[in-house]
Amino acid sequence: MRLISLISIDSTNTHAQRLIREGLTENSLIYSSEQTKGRGQRGKDWLSRPGDGIYCSYVYFQQHLLVSHQFVFNMAMATAVAEFVSSKISEEVKIKWPNDILVNKKKIAGLLIENSIKGESITVSVVGIGVNLNQIGELQDFETKGTSMKAETGDNYPYETAVFELANFVKIAKAEFDSGDYESIIRKYHSYLYQNQKEIQLRLADNSNTTVILEGVNADGSLSVLAEGKSINYFHPQARICVTHS
Repeated sequence: MRLISLISIDSTNTHAQRLIREGLTENSLIYSSEQTKGRGQRGKDWLSRPGDGIYCSYVYFQQHLLVSHQFVFNMAMATAVAEFVSSKISEEVKIKWPNDILVNKKKIAGLLIENSIKGESITVSVVGIGVNLNQIGELQDFETKGTSMKAETGDNYPYETAVFELANFVKIAKAEFDSGDYESIIRKYHSYLYQNQKEIQLRLADNSNTTVILEGVNADGSLSVLAEGKSINYFHPQARICVTHS
């Protein structure tokens, strides 16, 4: 895998897309000490100051990834990040569907995966990963409160060391996905799934809230919930899980 180390960039995902347009053809890991225009879900900015976190993107030129399996790939990548965080923090780590990583119900990491599709196949996946390492004080809030590795443990985390430690988890997850062991990936994702088989609040597209039981996440990426005795599937962002704090 080609390594591309940067001091500062607008967004590692944006830079990855630029490199692909310019002719990049090999799997690559792009990482930067700082992002000036980091991107999160639904167009949100991801605050990315020097040394505060992991800001990286993996470029994978996929060989046999069908569009129908793209969310299983998402599950593999999200689980890799959850496992990395779990290796550093004693507190319980959870994945909030589809791919926010939580510690103590606070967001510590997130993923943004962008796929290029040709016919029934995905040709290139850009996997953007952001992990809060050393932020302290008031952390950036989206819909979920934020935290960092340092805020949870009191320790400092050298960013480049953390990048390569995370890379080991991602490498293992990618190899498992390429082996076709999708059942194992789905099972591990559900072992980290926030509020699995429990009551959750969903915010629907019309901004109304509803209380349901989370039944699981399907291989197509839809969330399965039980509402008034009936199973209903929602795709993101048709519905979003609300994290409640006591």
